[in-house]
Amino acid sequence: MNRWLAVAVVGALASSPACKPKEVIKPDPATTAELQECRQKVADQKKLLEQQDKQIADLKLNADDDGVVVTVQGDLLTITAGADKGPHRGEPKGNAKDEALYAEFVKAVKNARGKIKKCYQNALKKDSKLQARTVSLNIQVNFSTSGRMTSASFSPRISDAFDKCLENVANDWKLPAAPRKVAFQYRMSLTPE
Repeated sequence: MNRWLAVAVVGALASSPACKPKEVIKPDPATTAELQECRQKVADQKKLLEQQDKQIADLKLNADDDGVVVTVQGDLLTITAGADKGPHRGEPKGNAKDEALYAEFVKAVKNARGKIKKCYQNALKKDSKLQARTVSLNIQVNFSTSGRMTSASFSPRISDAFDKCLENVANDWKLPAAPRKVAFQYRMSLTPE
């Protein structure tokens, strides 16, 4: 009889909910891929912001009393450095000559947009990872008092060939002469086509 009792107890335990194997829920591969892509985009944006903050800090650090830093975001100009801001030593935001200088830079970049896109399209052909995202390109260009471009940098860094292509494009940019050096920062979105 004890034997039957033992079998009944074992049977009861086996059918109780606590002894059943737990159901394992596996994540959907498509959802997991989307989550990873989203996390990567957030990490890329964070890295980009850090690079921009570093560039701004470097510009402010390297801008001497004879230099002006102009950040262009859309139609908004932000001017920093220089005792009285503008390169022509005018009012707080410069004078009419300064406005013409800033407009010339924006015009040069907009006129070169096709060439910049071509550099990006060539980079897309060589790196398939770029094809799934838009790149927010930060352009930093320094000009001497003669209006010649002295240096240019671009971030995020996509490839050596892309940077070289952009440098060649920026080499064609010339501004009117100004009494002080001018550094421009400009942001442009590049989207795969």
